[in-house]
Amino acid sequence: MTPSRPAALIVADQPFIGLVASDILRESGFDTFHAYDAVDAKAVLDQHPEIELVVTGAELPGDVTGLELCRRVSRERPNVRLVVTSSGEHLAEVPTGARVLRKPYASGELRSLVATKALLAEA
Repeated sequence: MTPSRPAALIVADQPFIGLVASDILRESGFDTFHAYDAVDAKAVLDQHPEIELVVTGAELPGDVTGLELCRRVSRERPNVRLVVTSSGEHLAEVPTGARVLRKPYASGELRSLVATKALLAEA
């Protein structure tokens, strides 16, 4: 990993979605990490304090949802920016400060959200 690049964690239970998001974020200047569910995401976050951005679905496999993951990250690492992908049924539950990317989203929407790193500048 290149230390001068911001790091992002993509939490996706569908490998193809995670790979596409990772490609978009790498093209936008991020180093990327991957997790399958909230438990994996917590472990990655604990091992990599350089992570500045988490992109997660509202729904994840297991007992902890993506929304609960975002609430935990907000409490434990308030400087980490959050993007929640959702088809719309969980919009009222998205934690304050998190950005929402409605599913299905085009790759350009994620790219636009992070291209200028304005998302990170809000911290």
